[in-house]
Amino acid sequence: MGGVDRVGSALVKLTMEGLSADEAEQYDRQIRLWGLEAQKRLRTSSVLVVGAKGLGAELCKNIVLAGVKSLTLLDHALVSPSDLGNRFLVSKDGESRAKQAVVQLQALNPNVDVLADTEPVGEKDDTFFTQFSAVCVSCSSLPFLLHINNVCRTHGIKFFCGDVWGFYGYFLSDLGEHEYSMEEVSEYRVGDETQAVAPVQDGEKKSVKKSCSFPALQEALAANWSSKPARYFKRTPPTWFIIRTLQEFRDSNGGRDPQEEGDREGLLSAQAAAAAKLGINPDLIPNHFYRFCNGDLSPVCAIVSGVMGQEVIKALSGKDEPYQNCFLYDGVNSTGIVEYIGP
Repeated sequence: MGGVDRVGSALVKLTMEGLSADEAEQYDRQIRLWGLEAQKRLRTSSVLVVGAKGLGAELCKNIVLAGVKSLTLLDHALVSPSDLGNRFLVSKDGESRAKQAVVQLQALNPNVDVLADTEPVGEKDDTFFTQFSAVCVSCSSLPFLLHINNVCRTHGIKFFCGDVWGFYGYFLSDLGEHEYSMEEVSEYRVGDETQAVAPVQDGEKKSVKKSCSFPALQEALAANWSSKPARYFKRTPPTWFIIRTLQEFRDSNGGRDPQEEGDREGLLSAQAAAAAKLGINPDLIPNHFYRFCNGDLSPVCAIVSGVMGQEVIKALSGKDEPYQNCFLYDGVNSTGIVEYIGP
């Protein structure tokens, strides 16, 4: 009975500090994990997700469950037969993909305002994007990503872009000048060595402010790979080069992604074009990649969106050090790495 009283007292305290009783109860475990202040910052954040395919759907789920103020899903497409095979948020062919997804997302967390926008993203003016705390873009061309990144960077909005092509997936973030807090680590001496140890008791924990700077997407794309030593390419998977090739294919084919064996020649042509833009030897992009880049596989979407959702939450809550600045996943070799891509 005493335990129930303590829980009741905690809920009353959280309600008085700005969370409703429902929110305090629903987010109890999260508050224990990253703290009340971080949860309150999430509660005042609004997020835009562009694209309701596999990666976008999984990302929306993660963000809604985290407890942001609002999430807007922007997607003008209708549900296709392929969507029904690997999308858990849609169930009826031929209807609005965004509207169907929003119904399921709202049921996951009634405390979040979940909105569907079915207007084509290309018809949105720049001011539309400035109303959000974070903008997450998928299924888009590289010129569009660069444009929206510039808009977000100008207005201090957290920017994320990402995609999944078959076994390959990535996301890249630009948080601009970002401030965050971390628990301070104290030191103690053992003989002649200094070791780090985190305070054991909650009352002893101290939060310290830190900051970091992210390169713009344009700077990341202009990274000089020719200066990398040969050993770098031997130990690091070529996933980023494959991603750039797949983006090149999309941009060269009117926004269409590879879907069939007949796209092999187009992919190899995109491989050569991407290698030239990157300033690398085309041989660094394995020729067999074309066999593994069709569709958006649900397990790959879940993995990439899990890490991406974590980083969106960290960025909005200002809690813990963010990844800088790219996550790359290669499902063929089951490798996921965090890589800094930039000047």
